[in-house]
Amino acid sequence: MLSTTPAAWIRRAVTLFALAGVLALAACGGGSGAPNNPYAPVPTPPGPLTVVPPEATAYPGTPLVLSISGGVPPYTAFSGNPAALPVPQNVIGSTLTLNANPVESAQVAPVTIRDSAGSAALAEVTVRPAVLLPASIAITPNGAPCPGGEVCSGQTSVATVRVTGPAGAPLAGRSVRFDVVQGAYALQTTNPGSPLAATQTVVSDANGDARVVLAVAPNTPTQIGLLRATELTTGSQVTSQFIIQQVTDGSQVLSVAPVGTTTITGPAQNVCSTGVRVSHYIFGGTPPYTVLPNFPDVATLVGSPVLVNGGGFDFITNGACFTGLTFAIRDATGRVLAGGLSTINNSPGTAVAPTPPTALQVSAPGAGSSTSRLNCVAGTTVSIVITGRAPFSAASPQNLILAPNPVGASPGTLNVSGLYNGTPGNPNTFTVTIGDASTPQQLASVQIFCN
Repeated sequence: MLSTTPAAWIRRAVTLFALAGVLALAACGGGSGAPNNPYAPVPTPPGPLTVVPPEATAYPGTPLVLSISGGVPPYTAFSGNPAALPVPQNVIGSTLTLNANPVESAQVAPVTIRDSAGSAALAEVTVRPAVLLPASIAITPNGAPCPGGEVCSGQTSVATVRVTGPAGAPLAGRSVRFDVVQGAYALQTTNPGSPLAATQTVVSDANGDARVVLAVAPNTPTQIGLLRATELTTGSQVTSQFIIQQVTDGSQVLSVAPVGTTTITGPAQNVCSTGVRVSHYIFGGTPPYTVLPNFPDVATLVGSPVLVNGGGFDFITNGACFTGLTFAIRDATGRVLAGGLSTINNSPGTAVAPTPPTALQVSAPGAGSSTSRLNCVAGTTVSIVITGRAPFSAASPQNLILAPNPVGASPGTLNVSGLYNGTPGNPNTFTVTIGDASTPQQLASVQIFCN
């Protein structure tokens, strides 16, 4: 029979409470009594919200990329000038790519970046008018037209791109980089140590034109070439394709640079230049090359025959005046590049030539010969007659008396006194040196012999 005494009820209640405590400890994972691990690493707080670059220039047609770091992602973006620089509000990841709208003048368009914690960072962006490049690059052969293509093997061609502003006005002084993208050709440079390159940067001229010279080796197979031009300030670029046509016979495999007319002007009226060097370079064909000028005597030809492809030769003026000096080039197989592609003129100058100095002349009795001696007794004075460019100055190492000094007119007279005879068998010789007013100065010496 079960006990119903108060003591029995108390024992049953204690047992139930103990069992409940065991079950609660089991539910908590074994009853370690530690709700948190005190040795777990503390999370690193986020760094400050930043955007790079903090200042930038955007051009229509050229993407601008902003990089975001720090703060609490995800980020949102806002434009201070949506008409010039629209900005997507939600930023995907940590980069923001912006595309500016066309503008007529520079527009300020600040971009604000916010994180999820409410922090903000600012990028100062200025939108400027785009620099425009044409739809394609113009390529013109140096020499005869290339049948079937823009550039023939063994030839050179000029590639031109024009840099313009929004209204079509040419932009001078802009750096444009040309890159060989595809094809067996190269860009000519002005570096003698590396005359051919795959990349060349040039500056646009007053017309906004930037040019490079394309060079194709002889016997290059027919193929497609790709050339890219990039305006370096804005990144605006254009890529064009052209045909390289293989040519195996005729003068089209030969080319010379530069082409056109070179005119040299002399230093003075009726005087043509001397010693001026005009250089040319030959490409294509089969070296060595022989250069045949139409006027062989009016200038000195140096460097012919030209021994290597890309080698050069020079014409050096020799003072002869001429117009229309041209030359033909013959390679080792007999191919000829006819004259007329390059012309040289040596023309008289326009400056008035300086008047040549008048010759300094002096004369005096008892001078110039030891056999015509003077009897230089006390008080003897010798007069030296001088002609040339006055005034004249005089000096003597024997401390003679010279008057007047300087002599102001031509002809003029210089009186020399203080002369005296030598001892028997040992006559005296006196020297007077006279200089004129020419530049450079002319000098003359007079010797006076005294018994």
